[in-house]
Amino acid sequence: MDERDHLAASFGAMRRAMIPAFLLDLLAVFDGGDELSMTQLATLYVLDGDEPVSLGTLAERVGRSVSAVSRLVDGLVRRGLVERREHPTDRRVRRVAIAEDGEAVLRRLERTRAEAQLTIMDRLDPADRALVARAMALLGDAARQERRTA
Repeated sequence: MDERDHLAASFGAMRRAMIPAFLLDLLAVFDGGDELSMTQLATLYVLDGDEPVSLGTLAERVGRSVSAVSRLVDGLVRRGLVERREHPTDRRVRRVAIAEDGEAVLRRLERTRAEAQLTIMDRLDPADRALVARAMALLGDAARQERRTA
C-alpha cells in the first residue's frame, strides 16, 4: 500500500467512525421539515464566501445543467437561502449569492460537525489534540488553495 492509499484508508476509517454521530446531530439541526438535499447543500457551500456568480458558472461548479440549477436556485430563493442579484454593470445578467439565512444554515451545520469532532477529540491527550488541530489547519489551507485554482 503506497502513501496515498494509506491516507485514503485513514480518512475513510476516521469518517466511518465520526459520520454516524454527525448525521444524527444533523437530523436534529433540520428537525421540523427543513431538510436540504445534498445538491442544495453543495450549492450553498459553493456560494459561501464567494462573489455572486452566474447560473452558468454555478451549474459548472455543481456539475448540473443550467436548467436544473435554475430550478434548484428557485427553491433556495423561496426558502430565503440564496438571492438573485443584478450584475453591477449589465442589468440583463442575474447572479446568484448566498443569503444571510443560507450562511446561518452553513454555520449551524459547521457547529454541529465541530461538536461531533470535539467530542471525539476530548478522548485525546493535549499533545495529540494540538497535533490534530495543526493537521486540520494545514488541510484547510490546502483545500482553500485547491479551490482557488480549480
